[in-house]
Amino acid sequence: MRRKIQIGKTAMGAETGSGQTNTSGWFEGACHVLPLRVYYEDTDAAGIVYYANYLRFAERARTEMMRCLGAEHSTLMVEQGIAFAVRNCDTEYLQPARLDDALFVKTRVREVRGASMRADQTVARREEDGAETELVRLHIRLACMDSELKPARLPRVVRESLGELAAEA
Repeated sequence: MRRKIQIGKTAMGAETGSGQTNTSGWFEGACHVLPLRVYYEDTDAAGIVYYANYLRFAERARTEMMRCLGAEHSTLMVEQGIAFAVRNCDTEYLQPARLDDALFVKTRVREVRGASMRADQTVARREEDGAETELVRLHIRLACMDSELKPARLPRVVRESLGELAAEA
């Protein structure tokens, strides 16, 4: 299956279920997966990831999910005059990540409306035995806004592509 959004000249497709590691991640069904590594800059003095950095990890994952769909944020801003803002974020910290851990962020779109969307995200670590350890759960509500910071409708093609992901989740 291929997912594709046509936004300007930057549209691209992302093979789903390919398992290929790249800087934008990949899709496993309707779930976007972004691998990342914990660097020194992400941790506190004890080598544990500082709690606010999980929000950064989640933001990167949502950005790369949109890039895999062919809808880079910069293009949406320039060509469509829209951007996304976090309206609500419910975060549950389950276990800490540590310096040098290899993590991944899974993003699942749950609901798409005219000017907003909801997504569930998890940050997890793959253990040596192959098991996944869930570290953080995030429930996000994003609002689409125009250049004057007023609510704006998602472009139809973006809404439809995200809607397909939500329907599959």
